Amino acid sequence: MGGGLKALDVANVIDLGTASNAIVWASAAVVLGLGIAVAGLRGRTSGILGFFAAVALIVGGIFNVVPDGDRFRPQNADWSPVSIQQALDGFDITAGTGTVDLTRMALNPPLRTDLVVPIDATASNLTVIIPDTVPVEVRADMTMGNLNEGSQSHGGMTSQQSNYNTGKPGATLIVKIDGTFSNVTIKEGN
Repeated sequence: MGGGLKALDVANVIDLGTASNAIVWASAAVVLGLGIAVAGLRGRTSGILGFFAAVALIVGGIFNVVPDGDRFRPQNADWSPVSIQQALDGFDITAGTGTVDLTRMALNPPLRTDLVVPIDATASNLTVIIPDTVPVEVRADMTMGNLNEGSQSHGGMTSQQSNYNTGKPGATLIVKIDGTFSNVTIKEGN
């Protein structure tokens, strides 16, 4: 239903204006709601349909609030801080693909105090490259996302803490990742 409305809008048969994506997501929620009602009449629970309906309503609401949301396009975002202050300010990415390369920072090992680099990723694919010259601790809080570290993968809703370069002297570079609906990959490098 939503795809049909979008196709009619693109073909200029109907005019949904700037709310076309919100209408498409709302119509998807209506179809899912009908499925939930039918399941209820048959004496069953909504199951996964309830989750998908909630997601459709949330996404539709976002497109309803964001002006010209249907013109939004994901973009690549690569970040390579060279100073400690740039890294401490953190990095945010939403609906994109990016790389955070922390190997170019002027760290001058050993570090005297712990440094915290905040990274927020929402609906994105992100690669974080950590230095091998100082102790590094990755603290990741993932909501409906994946955290990939070497051969290990942690998915769903998880909090994960991993330590790298534990034999190096000095304080720790703490990479604090908050990921929502994202895939985050940790790579070691220099």
